[in-house]
Amino acid sequence: MFRHKAMEQIAVFDFDGTVIRGDSVVALLLFARKRKLISSLGLLKAAWYGALYHLRLTDALTAKQKSHSFLMKIPEAARESFLREFAGTLADRAFPGALEQIKKHRAAGDTVILCSASCSCYMRYVFPLIGAEHLLCTPCGPDGRVLGPNCRGQEKVRRVYEWLDARKIPHSAICAAYGDSMGDAPILLASAQPVLVNQENWFRIDEIIRPSEELFDAICALNGQKSA
Repeated sequence: MFRHKAMEQIAVFDFDGTVIRGDSVVALLLFARKRKLISSLGLLKAAWYGALYHLRLTDALTAKQKSHSFLMKIPEAARESFLREFAGTLADRAFPGALEQIKKHRAAGDTVILCSASCSCYMRYVFPLIGAEHLLCTPCGPDGRVLGPNCRGQEKVRRVYEWLDARKIPHSAICAAYGDSMGDAPILLASAQPVLVNQENWFRIDEIIRPSEELFDAICALNGQKSA
C-alpha cells in the first residue's frame, strides 16, 4: 500500500516489457502489415535494421527511422487513425498487474509518468489509455519521422529531471520506477523504490531498494538479458 505524502510523488513506468510484453516497434510493423500499409520487402528491411541494431552495427535512431519510414507515405488523417487504432491494441495487451500498479499509485495521489524509448507518434495515444498522466518518450515529427534523442538509459533520467525542474519539483520526488532491462537501470537507481520486472513470472516483481550492480546482473540474467 502506497502512503500519500505531502510532497508530490512521482512514479515512473517503462513501457515495452514492463507494461506490455515484447517490443512495440515489432507490434507496429506487424499491425501495419496486417493493414497492408507496409510491404513484405519493407518489413524485411525493418527487420534487417533491427538486427543490425541488436548487433550494435547501427544506432537506435537509424533502426527506428527505418521501421517508421512507412508512416511518412500515409496521408495525415489516415496515419493518425491508424496510430490511434494501434495504440488501442497496445493498451489491450497491457499486463493486468501493471495496470493495477498504476492505479495504486494514482489512488495514493502519486503522479504517474510513462517514460519510454518508444516513439511519440503512437505513445501519445497510448499513455492515457493505461492510466498514466504524462508521457516522456522518443520524439517524432508530425509525419512520423523519428527525431530523437532515443529515450533510453541516462536519457530517461535527463528527461524526467527536466520535467521535474520545469515544475520546481525536487528530484527526490521519484518515489518509484519500474523497468525490465538495463536500459532502465539509470532511472530505477534514481528512484526511492526501483522495481525491476521479471517478465517470465509476471506479476512477480523484484523490489530492490538501492540495488548493487551485482544484484542487477543477477536479475537481468533471470530475464535472459545482458547487463552491458
